[in-house]
Amino acid sequence: GGGGGGGGGGDPLGDDADPLGGEGADGDGWGTEELDLGDLPGGSERASMGGGYYVAPNVGMPLTTRWSRESRLAADHAAAGSFESAMQLLQRQFGLARLEPLRGAFLALAASSQSVLAPAPSLPSLQAPLTRPGGWPCVCISLGSLVEKLKAAYGLVTGGKFAEALDAFKSIMGSIALALALSRQQVAELKELLGICREYITGLRLELLRRTLGADEKVRACELAAYFTHCNLQPAHMILALRSAMNISWKAKLKRSAAAFARRLLELNPKPEFAQTARKVIQACESDLTDDFTMAYDERNPFVVCNKSFVPIYRGSEIAYSSFCRAPYLPKFKGAVCEVDGIGQVGGEGTGFSEVDADGKFLS
Repeated sequence: GGGGGGGGGGDPLGDDADPLGGEGADGDGWGTEELDLGDLPGGSERASMGGGYYVAPNVGMPLTTRWSRESRLAADHAAAGSFESAMQLLQRQFGLARLEPLRGAFLALAASSQSVLAPAPSLPSLQAPLTRPGGWPCVCISLGSLVEKLKAAYGLVTGGKFAEALDAFKSIMGSIALALALSRQQVAELKELLGICREYITGLRLELLRRTLGADEKVRACELAAYFTHCNLQPAHMILALRSAMNISWKAKLKRSAAAFARRLLELNPKPEFAQTARKVIQACESDLTDDFTMAYDERNPFVVCNKSFVPIYRGSEIAYSSFCRAPYLPKFKGAVCEVDGIGQVGGEGTGFSEVDADGKFLS
């Protein structure tokens, strides 16, 4: 019976059978209609990458790059190591003509804004930025540190170490250009400190120049001593300047000038021995208030001293000022580098000091 059945037709389960063929293959019985899944984001990428794939985050901006891109303070740019942009900011702020004296301050700012960590002896050192509030760099030049240096400079003046004192005041003045001011009050204090340094540098330069003069330059020596007494010094130092000018004038037989310096000295309530000497000078000069020669000096006519030629510029005359420290000069010295601060330009202009708040935001 099996053979007869085999000759009757093909095997229904043979190799040529098509289980999806025939009538009803495209019908609804199997539910084979297409699904409308829409456009899934990243579907093709996930399929090709496989599950659990880690995508590394993009490299962020280093803090030093942010400091040099977003800050408007030269100190922040110097701390980031962007010395060129720091110099450009200083030139806009103060119209600087020479920047070499600030090299040490630039390097100090760049070094003090980074800490170096050694994770293990066999691993390279790691650098970590040191920041103040707001993510801005720590600045090693602060108002407080400059005030301490000022006190030390005062001590040098009191001790008569004028050359060392001159260098100390110049160092303070250069640092002021890169100091951080966090309020308008600190800006005002920096300006006051700058004015103090300007007056002392002018006075010390006058005194050091006087000490280089020979015996045949007696007139010029008396003039420089007189100009020194018109610098705005601390009372203790003004007493010493007036006492020196009084003694020099007396020895040069400038009795009228010596008596005038003695009276100014007594107004400052000096030590008893200084006061006694001043009274004796006044008493000795009262009978003959004359000078043996005429100086280029008029104490009754307000003046400032030109810091190039060391001659008086009396009130009402044209004056050219340093773009940074505002030291006065005769107009003919416009364009020269300031002799007092060493970085400003005589007759130059700038926007002045900039200040930020505690979060580093620029104060208008």
